[in-house]
Parts: sequence; structure tokens; C-alpha cells
Amino acid sequence: MNYITSCPECKTQFLLNTEHLKAHRGKVQCGHCEHVFNAKNRLTEISDDIHSTEEYQASLENAEQSVKEYEDYLESLPVEEIVLSENPNYIGEFSPETLDASATNNADKPITIEDFAADPKFSRKKIKLNVWLSLLSLLLLILAGLQTVYFMRTKLAAEYPQFKPFLVQVCTYLNCEVALPKDLNLLVIDDSDMQEDENYQGVINFSSSLINNANYAQTYPNIELTLTNVDDQPVLRRVIKPVEYLQTKTDFSAGMGAHEEIRIKLAIHASDLPVAGYRVLLVY
Repeated sequence: MNYITSCPECKTQFLLNTEHLKAHRGKVQCGHCEHVFNAKNRLTEISDDIHSTEEYQASLENAEQSVKEYEDYLESLPVEEIVLSENPNYIGEFSPETLDASATNNADKPITIEDFAADPKFSRKKIKLNVWLSLLSLLLLILAGLQTVYFMRTKLAAEYPQFKPFLVQVCTYLNCEVALPKDLNLLVIDDSDMQEDENYQGVINFSSSLINNANYAQTYPNIELTLTNVDDQPVLRRVIKPVEYLQTKTDFSAGMGAHEEIRIKLAIHASDLPVAGYRVLLVY
């Protein structure tokens, strides 16, 4: 997977991939101004066919040009006007009352569109059709709104907590649940460190800080810890669940609070593995 990121200082754009983001937990250094920043906070996913920032800019320009050409094409289309003559003949179905009245009053006078539209039965049918079309449009609009609320219930409950009791109540009838959000882009693991235990051989002490940058509570993530050798090859990989790195009295259902920071300390049994480094990643 390829991404485009930009330096917050000089706005220079760079091409990254998943391996680049994993190497230093998303931290990169701008080659233009040497500013260090977290690329995970400024990512734009791009096609695997794009291999440089120049190709990315070219794709944006091509898209804008295609839109402009389509708009120019629409403006170039001729506008046709339909002009009715003063007494156009109408060929179609008429009610018996309209035909009889026309034949009685003036046998030589042709029936016009205005005469047909003046028929009371025609007017009533037209009103009923418009009412049914309006009701159908309103029903479709309501269904689209309900569908949007259903699929976005987690985000709505997080950003508008006053509506969460209503969404939970509705889900009891729909056999669904209003879970906590799981946005890894707003979770940061920082200040990581790993040291050999001074008292126990083969034990490595891992410490780090987990930060929730969201304005709402989120589900506690899993921590994927990979120990590597001198060649940066994995020798041990563990997925550490919240129940392992949190205290037993933690309310897991409440999630990680808005802007909350948690200090993590773990003892990893590495035995005789040749550990020289590590990589850490948050996953769900």
C-alpha cells in the first residue's frame, strides 16, 4: 500500500509505503527542511500504480482536466425549445364528456392542449399523481437517513453522546450494538523502551505510553510487539491484549477516555533468543 504525506513545516510531499510507516512507528524526517513529524497523521492513500509525488500531482491535474472537459461539453450542448402554435391539434385519449362538449359547441374547432388540461378529471388525476410522487420521495429520503444512522451509529454515539441512549435503545430491536470507535489514526504509542531485566535472565522489560488523541472514548487496542535480531529479522512476535497491559480494576467497557494517556510496563520472556531490537504497532 502506498501513501502520500507532506511536511507540516515546508509542505514538501513524500511517497511512503507500509514498511516505511512501521519502521519508526510513523515518524519520518523531511529531506528538505529536516523537520521530524509523524506521517500517520498526514496520510493520503494512493494507487499502487503511482511511484512518485510527480505522478501523484499529474493524476490530480488529469482528474481536474477531465472534470473541466466534461463541464465544457455540457455547456456546448444545444438547448432546444418546444413552441406550441396558437391552436395545435392534440392526438390522444380524451374523456367522453370532453369530446361530446367539443362536438356540440363547435364541430369544426379542434381540441387543444388547453381544452384537455381544463378537464376536471384530468386535473384531479394530475394532483393525485403529484401527491403520490411527493410521498414516495419523502419515504425514500427517510429510509436513506435511517440507513446512514445505522451504519454510522458508532461515530454518531461518540461525537454526540446525548444521542447514544436513543441509539442503544433502537439497537435492542435491530439486534445490533453501539460499540466504541476504533480509529487507530487517533491512537499513538510513544516513549517506548526495552531493557534486559537485571534480576532475571531471559526477561526483557518493555515500557511505553499509549495516548488517545480523540475527543471521545475509544476501544482499547491490542499491542503487536515484535523482537528482532541484529539483522532486523523477527525472532519473536506477540499480540498483547488490553487485559494483559491494563490493571485488573480497569473498566474495559468504558474504553480509553478522550485524550487519556496510559503508561504500559510489561515483562517479556525471551529465553535465549538473540534480541537486538524491537518494533511495536497498535492493532484491533
